[in-house]
Amino acid sequence: MRTIQGQETLVPRTTHEIGVDTLHDEIVVPNPFAEAILVFRGGAKGEERPIRILQGPKTQLGYTDNVAVDPIHNEIYVVEFRTDSILVFPREANGDVAPIRIIHGPKTRLDRPMRISVDPVNNLMAVTSIAGLLLFNRTDNGDVAPRTVIAGPKTGLGGEGSLIYKAVLNPKSKKIIVAGGTRASTPGGTRGAFLGIWNYGDYGDVPPWAILRGNATTKLRGTNGGLDVNPDAQEVLVLSGGGMLVYHLPEFF
Repeated sequence: MRTIQGQETLVPRTTHEIGVDTLHDEIVVPNPFAEAILVFRGGAKGEERPIRILQGPKTQLGYTDNVAVDPIHNEIYVVEFRTDSILVFPREANGDVAPIRIIHGPKTRLDRPMRISVDPVNNLMAVTSIAGLLLFNRTDNGDVAPRTVIAGPKTGLGGEGSLIYKAVLNPKSKKIIVAGGTRASTPGGTRGAFLGIWNYGDYGDVPPWAILRGNATTKLRGTNGGLDVNPDAQEVLVLSGGGMLVYHLPEFF
């Protein structure tokens, strides 16, 4: 339908995630090479410039290739892989603007965080990292411990041998779906890929409530953060193996 592309857009060669704000009709794109967050009109097309750019030393943005938007509380969330931190900005921030909240420190257990998702209804943040799946209160700030950690052998999450890409929160069913895998090669090139579902109240080394494993039938081969849901159709969408896979998983909804 439309393509946002070209020199004036400032969109980078590589970005692994975008945020869509349907309430304010905006598209939020991280630019890891420029250490910036770009915001476009929802109807942007062609070589159209961003309407806002978040960039500069006060932002503390580094090689940022992830973003989450909370249109209800008007906030943008980013995890920083290199500094083991979560940065929260006003949604309408423009220019060299400092975060309004920073989660960072030994109590947080953040270790090379990859992706962040937000549930503005139940005031939760889910962060995927080498330490496993970490859930924080949406308004947390400073060196705070996560309210929930899901990790261990039974979960398939956490540890140097695991790949935990992204988690999506479902405010209505209070379930969490996580795209995970393993760094070791496996038959069929699946890299141990799986989609696991947990409940909000789960804690510790708890096996998933339901799991979809990568195999010849599911065609799931892992994903580098490309995970989202379509609640109206009760579908889970995954970018995997160079294409988009759509699964009908009413159990999650």
